[in-house]
Amino acid sequence: MVEILDSTLREGEQTPGVTFYVEEKIAIANLLDGFGVDIIEAGHPMVSKDVFRGVKAIANEGYNAEILAHCRAVKEDIDMAVSCDVDWVGIFFCVSNPRLERQFRLNLDKAVDLITSMVEYAKEHGLKVRYTPEDTVRTDYASVVKVSKAAVDAGADRISIADTVGVATPQKMYDLVNRLKSDLRVKLNVHCHNDLGLATANALAAYEAGVTMIDTSVNGLGERAGITSLAELCLALHCLYEVRRDWGLEWLPILSQVVSEFSGVGVSPNTPVVGENAFSHNAGLHVAAVIHDPKYYEAFPAELVKGKRKFVLDKMAGTQTIKQKMGQMNHVACDEDITRAMRYVKSKEKGITSDMELMNSLK
Repeated sequence: MVEILDSTLREGEQTPGVTFYVEEKIAIANLLDGFGVDIIEAGHPMVSKDVFRGVKAIANEGYNAEILAHCRAVKEDIDMAVSCDVDWVGIFFCVSNPRLERQFRLNLDKAVDLITSMVEYAKEHGLKVRYTPEDTVRTDYASVVKVSKAAVDAGADRISIADTVGVATPQKMYDLVNRLKSDLRVKLNVHCHNDLGLATANALAAYEAGVTMIDTSVNGLGERAGITSLAELCLALHCLYEVRRDWGLEWLPILSQVVSEFSGVGVSPNTPVVGENAFSHNAGLHVAAVIHDPKYYEAFPAELVKGKRKFVLDKMAGTQTIKQKMGQMNHVACDEDITRAMRYVKSKEKGITSDMELMNSLK
């Protein structure tokens, strides 16, 4: 069974310019819990006082979802997470050779000692632990295995595979997960960034290879180009892989709308699942087919997410679109009306024909 960890409240706040008030975080968490995510990553409590308040408030809301706090491999971070009453800590530390040598001034053995001591410390304080060897995809495989095995031996409940800068391909991700699954006897997560537009594809490849939890955010918010979109991932799992979880798929549009409003980051009209054009049909042949049966030009029915199917009237339209539009306006169209309307629509070189324009074309 695949589970979802949603990181809108942590990774999402790392989107440039995005911050949420505590009250907004609780509103988003309410929706995420209602949707049915398994873990809500509520934030990194050490970042600021308001982030601490938000994490603590969310941890004490009594959600069905478990709550995770993001932590460096530092005791103070773990202590802060403990005081927030969270269920999980997500400890991250990169063990790539360049970072160890140039930034941390540690060799791999010292890094392993640090990480295992922090995992043990968190477990001693009653927390479940996810350890992430940050930038997993670009880190020497032997180093990833060594530190991950040590973290598991110290008590880590999960290891998260992080494509921190979004450079994996689906095949590379599949191969990496498949290999790690053989070498690590622990549940695996995946966290995919979208720098090259491959976050959802890579997350699905990881699922095919055996990860049991996938990180997402609403509207794909996150550092730089963001991470795997909650809506895209869950619809792909539902429609393409026939995953049947008790997700409230109908919650996705309102989640998107609320997060867009609170974050100030708009949703592009052509965004899958939740974009304004997700169920808009334009070309005449498409509209005629959809009127007969929507599945001819829809990957999944709009009704699954309470989406609104729309027919757009512009120069690409055919007679069926005009008949539909007129019918919506309670106008019984004769052949002459359709001919006049079609002539007007085809003569308009740019833009959508409004309902008023359509009716005026009949005069």
